[in-house]
Amino acid sequence: MTQRGWPIVAALAVFALLVAGCTTLHQEVAGLGEVKSDSVVLVGRIEIVPPITPKEQNIRTGLDPFGTKNYFLGRAIMFMSDQPKYEDRTNNAINPTLEQTYFIQVPKSQRFMVRGSVTMDYRQQVVSRRQVAIEQTELMIPAPIEFDIKPSDTAIYIGTLRLHRDEFNEVVKAEILDDYAGASSEFRKKFGTTASLRKSLLKPVRSGRS
Repeated sequence: MTQRGWPIVAALAVFALLVAGCTTLHQEVAGLGEVKSDSVVLVGRIEIVPPITPKEQNIRTGLDPFGTKNYFLGRAIMFMSDQPKYEDRTNNAINPTLEQTYFIQVPKSQRFMVRGSVTMDYRQQVVSRRQVAIEQTELMIPAPIEFDIKPSDTAIYIGTLRLHRDEFNEVVKAEILDDYAGASSEFRKKFGTTASLRKSLLKPVRSGRS
């Protein structure tokens, strides 16, 4: 699936977008003291079946002084919004590592994942002095998905999103698995035994909702 146009937003140098103020890439937290009152820590996991190997991802960005490839190799990019649809103003994203439990702080208002992908192939080709063609192949994550966030939440467990793919990197099956016990154990090792983690599994948004 070769794409041109708006998907470039997800694949162009993320660092450059951040510097320009176009996209906020939310980071993992080291301690709950970092969590703002209007934010929540998402605790979850993304698994790809079969797992993506480093050799499968071919990311060619030309000169890469900021290590842009690190945002794509073994990671997903998931755009967040306060509405269940992708729009030009969607400028919040998370960048979780695949096959690992993540602990990422996001604003409570950003309760929908509206576009997500794993970039499998990305290349730039100079067509002329004024034009650069972008070719990108992505494994698309089913969207939109809703996070059931309550005003009182500090951290919520959203489950394991397990995506089964075929030889064309199309998702043929998506599952939301509950490993609260394992995630809770990791959470308490990271943040302390008194830290509270509410279970609130991902919810696919019903078709037709706006």
